Amino acid sequence: MPNVQSYDDMTIEIIHATPYPAEMVGLAQSITMKVSGSEMIPPMTKKKIKFLIDAEHHSLLEHVSYTFLIQGISRSLLAQITRQRTAKPTSGSQHYQNYSDYPCSVHDPGNTIIKTSLEASYTAYKELLDSGVPKEEARQVLPNATCVNYLWTIDARNLMYFLKQRLCNRNVLEMRVLAHKVEKLVVVHFPELFGQVGPQCEMDICKQGFLQCEAKICQRV
Repeated sequence: MPNVQSYDDMTIEIIHATPYPAEMVGLAQSITMKVSGSEMIPPMTKKKIKFLIDAEHHSLLEHVSYTFLIQGISRSLLAQITRQRTAKPTSGSQHYQNYSDYPCSVHDPGNTIIKTSLEASYTAYKELLDSGVPKEEARQVLPNATCVNYLWTIDARNLMYFLKQRLCNRNVLEMRVLAHKVEKLVVVHFPELFGQVGPQCEMDICKQGFLQCEAKICQRV
């Protein structure tokens, strides 16, 4: 029986980030305005960053980047997060790894139907491996809930867009949990930017039209 965990059990850490992000964006901004790059460059303040956001001068934010080590997300979520095409992904391979001991991530670990279904899938997977079926073929019976580890590199501009979309109530719960965990990390590292980034309804107005959630204002999970 695989270990079944909840979405909250995923772990996310920043393993690399651009040092002094406000200063880096300040340098980029100064180059657009000054002849000499040797002058003392003040870091970008929250007010100046807000101007860049509102004026859509977002390219300056691309000089700040993050690499996250994300562990314990489901294959379902992997299929969604790779749609962020501007990020650089590397995920665990079901071709080369034996997934017999990998956990699963679901919304309700105590649900009997879910646990029974996962156990059947993992039993079939192990039986296929034991009978000589290659891992890349046996993996076809693994469930979407199977956990995967993920290395994710993204610049601050595209991370801002990601959070704007993925903190929205319209996303699946697992994605919202991931987005919130990422947000808490980057707010500490670059508060001038990420202290004022959120879903559409926080940054401006909701643009989801008839798909707008009933809450009107998205809630953190």
